Amino acid sequence: MRTPKIWKICVIGDKGVGKTSLIRRFVYDTFEDDPEETLESKAFKRKCGDTTLILWDVSVYEENIRTILAGAKGILIMGDITRRETYDTMGKIAEFLDGHRAKKIFVANKSDLKYKAQFWKDEMKELSETFEAPYFLTSAKTGENVTEVFRTFLEM
Repeated sequence: MRTPKIWKICVIGDKGVGKTSLIRRFVYDTFEDDPEETLESKAFKRKCGDTTLILWDVSVYEENIRTILAGAKGILIMGDITRRETYDTMGKIAEFLDGHRAKKIFVANKSDLKYKAQFWKDEMKELSETFEAPYFLTSAKTGENVTEVFRTFLEM
C-alpha cells in the first residue's frame, strides 16, 4: 500500500490577479465574476490520485509570509496580463524566493482578456528562463490551462 502524499502549494501574487478564482476553478470548477477580496490566507484542498494538494491563497502583503511559505512543495507566482505592474511584482517575488526549495511556476492569468494584455508570452518566456521555472497563460474564468498548472506540479 502506498502512503498518501500531502503537498502544500502556495499561490502568491498582487491583489486582484485571480489567485482565489484560479484555486476555486481547480478545486470546485466554478467561477465568480466578483469574488470578495482575500484579506488573509486561506487554504483549499483537492485530492489528485494518491496526492492531496493543500492550496494556500496567499496575499503578497502578508506580514508573516515566510512562515506561510515554509514547507511548501510548490509556489505559483501569479500576475494579471491586463496589469503590467503585476508582471514586475512576479519578478520581485521570484527574487524574494530565490533559494527557496519549493518548485515554482509562473502563471499569467486572465488570458481570456488578451485584447487588453500589457504583457504576453515573450515576457513570460523571459521570466521563465531567468528563474528556470515554467510558465502558463491561464484563465480562471474559462478554465484554460488551470488543470495543466497543477498537473505540472505533480509531475515535477
